[in-house]
Amino acid sequence: MKTTASVIIGIAIIVSSIVFGIFFYQSRQTQQTVQVIGFAGKDFESDIVKWTVSLSVRVGLTDLPEGYERLAKELNLFRDIWASAGIPSTEFKVFPVSVMDEYGNGQKNGYLVEQRIYIVSNAINEIEKIAVNPELFVKKGLAFNSSQIEFFSSAIDAIKVDLLSQATQNARERAAKIIETTDMKIDKLISAKAGVFQITEPLSTEVAGYGIYDTSSRRKNIKVTVSAVFSLK
Repeated sequence: MKTTASVIIGIAIIVSSIVFGIFFYQSRQTQQTVQVIGFAGKDFESDIVKWTVSLSVRVGLTDLPEGYERLAKELNLFRDIWASAGIPSTEFKVFPVSVMDEYGNGQKNGYLVEQRIYIVSNAINEIEKIAVNPELFVKKGLAFNSSQIEFFSSAIDAIKVDLLSQATQNARERAAKIIETTDMKIDKLISAKAGVFQITEPLSTEVAGYGIYDTSSRRKNIKVTVSAVFSLK
């Protein structure tokens, strides 16, 4: 019985050694892979506009109440002009009045009374037309202390998802091109890492390591890269 037990134990040790050897050999095999950078980009049109303006008046040290009154009149004039243009003034966000001291010759000589207003709207054609050429306001004697127009897209998240898919597919196509002279084929996607999105005006070559989101142009171009690793078979 002892001989039989010894034989069984010996066989078990041999089998386990073979199994371990095969596993060790396979684990030591270098997996053949190819790493490529995929690219995707497209032009798109903004459908949201944000216009920010500041109204302001300057008054002397004793004229602050007058400054408030003048600014209130300018705000009402602003609202009337927009109403006549067909855009409800209720769409505007009006911020509280701010007052800043003004100095001259080293001493305080008055105040700058200012009010900021902005609108976010889908009426992009109407607002852009007036914002970039505010002749209507100038004729009424209304001038802005500052004016900024920005353009955005409500579909930006969907565009990004679609581009990531396209960039990954482009990476696979590039990988296949690299190995086309060999007897190997692309197998599985092992890993993928997306780069940052570069959203610029069309035909721009500007890039930044942290990404870009240009809001100054109504028409935009978006680009992204995907670094992908594929196994080969």
